[in-house]
Amino acid sequence: MSDTSQRPSFGGLTARFRLDARLYRQRGAALSALTFTIIFVVLAVSLPENFLTGRNFSNLLGQLPPLVIASLGQTFVLLGAGFDLSVGSVISLTSAILALDLHWSMTIPLALLAAVIVGLVNGWGVVKTGVHPIIMTLATSSIVQGLALTLLPVPGGVAPPPLVAMVQGDILGIPFGFFWVLAVGGIAIHLMHATRFGAHLYAVGANSDSARLSGLPDARIRIGTYVISATCAAIAGLYLTARLASSDPNVGSALGLDSVLGAALGGTLLSGGIGGPIGTFFGVGIIGLLNNGMNLAGISPFYQHVVKGTMLIISVSLFRRKELGL
Repeated sequence: MSDTSQRPSFGGLTARFRLDARLYRQRGAALSALTFTIIFVVLAVSLPENFLTGRNFSNLLGQLPPLVIASLGQTFVLLGAGFDLSVGSVISLTSAILALDLHWSMTIPLALLAAVIVGLVNGWGVVKTGVHPIIMTLATSSIVQGLALTLLPVPGGVAPPPLVAMVQGDILGIPFGFFWVLAVGGIAIHLMHATRFGAHLYAVGANSDSARLSGLPDARIRIGTYVISATCAAIAGLYLTARLASSDPNVGSALGLDSVLGAALGGTLLSGGIGGPIGTFFGVGIIGLLNNGMNLAGISPFYQHVVKGTMLIISVSLFRRKELGL
């Protein structure tokens, strides 16, 4: 009789391998969480009277949701080894569409539909025609921004009242923006870590050729990431317009690069295959804390651009894949 107790447990080995792979892909999130904690402690110690206040935290929770949501969408594109520079323009187009002389029950679906179309165009151009992601999305960004300015040449209009009610308020002192982030973030985490799409996206981002030869729908997955990114940008545009209570055709101009920075600071590699939504939360949190700290300290906002550019260079240098397929 053979001794089955000495046989290796392949099921256990497979589970261990999957766990190790997940931890490896999320290794940047741990460093981002540590960085976030350090910055928080420094601000709490150096600016206790201004930073450690309910009003300040409430402002942070109200200001950060658009960037968090846009960065979550950008994370999907980056994981697929893509790049989306049209995020800011889609946010602006969404705001411009909300200013149209139509009922909100038409403008909101129209804005989301427009975003999906932009995402499909981006994905098709990158995947099917072979245009480099930066060139494709930069061109799309210019076109979409032009459409936004055509629909709304100057800021104005009134945001849909139901949308404003869903943004400008709180529950037990917690701003509604927190629940927007909770909803979109929950969906993003589920997609990445509990669906075939997420598993396939990691494989495609790590090595698209191997993924395609393995029978994975490479093209469909990569196009899908651009649709997700554009949809998240539209949701961010809905929130931002409602928070301002009016439309602005340039409202998303600052969020395009910031969405890349948020994902990169969260440990998502620009070369794809490593990272995820969890790290993006901490990455955007780092941006928010630094901006908030500099504002409270009376530092000129112009220096914030210097800091953001420096952080992007550092994050790309720290989080880089040295071997193909990892």
